[in-house]
Amino acid sequence: MGGTDDPTIGETLVFLLVVAGAGVAIPAAVVLPVIGLGIWLTHRFRRRRR
Repeated sequence: MGGTDDPTIGETLVFLLVVAGAGVAIPAAVVLPVIGLGIWLTHRFRRRRR
């Protein structure tokens, strides 16, 4: 605090934006394909039973 190498407000906001973006993008990249796979498998299994 108060040192010459403290991050500026802009740098802090950019860092928070990157962390928040990663916090949304990484789980979505895992969860959405799993949901899609589940829908696809359900569709395949229901088609075979008919």
